Amino acid sequence: MNSRDLRYFVVAARELHFTRAAESLFITQPALSKQIASLERELDAQLFVRRRDGVALTAAGEALVDFAQQIIELDQEARHAVRRATSSARTLTLGFWLAPGQEMLRMIIESFSTLYPEIHLELRRADWSKKGAGVESGESDIGLIWLPLGKRLRRLKFHRLGLESTVIALPTGHRLASREILYPQDLVGEISFTVPNAGTSFSIAGAEKPRAPARIVTTIDETLVGVASGFGVCPFTESVARWYPHPGVTFVPFEGDAPAEYCVVWRAEDESRPEIRDLVRATVNAWSSLAVTNAAT
Repeated sequence: MNSRDLRYFVVAARELHFTRAAESLFITQPALSKQIASLERELDAQLFVRRRDGVALTAAGEALVDFAQQIIELDQEARHAVRRATSSARTLTLGFWLAPGQEMLRMIIESFSTLYPEIHLELRRADWSKKGAGVESGESDIGLIWLPLGKRLRRLKFHRLGLESTVIALPTGHRLASREILYPQDLVGEISFTVPNAGTSFSIAGAEKPRAPARIVTTIDETLVGVASGFGVCPFTESVARWYPHPGVTFVPFEGDAPAEYCVVWRAEDESRPEIRDLVRATVNAWSSLAVTNAAT
């Protein structure tokens, strides 16, 4: 099994619709169907059955999903490990799903560069399909992410920076946009944007059934444009509303979700590296300094 076919399979399993999956992969639907058929022949098992509104996973498909994701992640991790080992320059990468305000990044860079002027610090924004903002796969050395309260990621250590409440992003002209607070029952029937990463906090917990199907999104720009265009609503944390204002989007506080943990994460095997410890420490100090400043104002 090659990693490309497995990646195609995972996206199709996520979307349960070959046309949408092909669009997100930037390939044609016939090309996707051909690769899935090739994978099914190799495994001698049917992975999908067609339905009127898309496809569904067979028992064999369900059994493959987790293993396919693990193989993809190991493939990425191996490639990045080789790239790091053959690189002549010393670099560390700070990954994030959403940039936490330029002031915090500036403080991290300045503090870390004072200790390690010989190490180049790169910044990388990962889409929400990257667990740990790319830390697990080796694309990033540390990451800034949100986790549902009590949720942990495999092989990652973390330090909690703070707890954040949930807000709902709505089109500015939405019937609920003028409300002071929203509850799960208010969102029954609303199409919700969600992200393709079960490790994140961006999903609406506690909303009563039945609910309309969720739309999958992978970036903040895609989500805000979709919300402003009236395609759906989306839960975020309060800092996202502060960092990413949009003229067509209104953020309303939400009661019904537990707070999310905003964390800095790193690989467990890197914990002994002093430069990783100091980069984590610089991140924690920057967040604490900004928290004190925000509280004072």
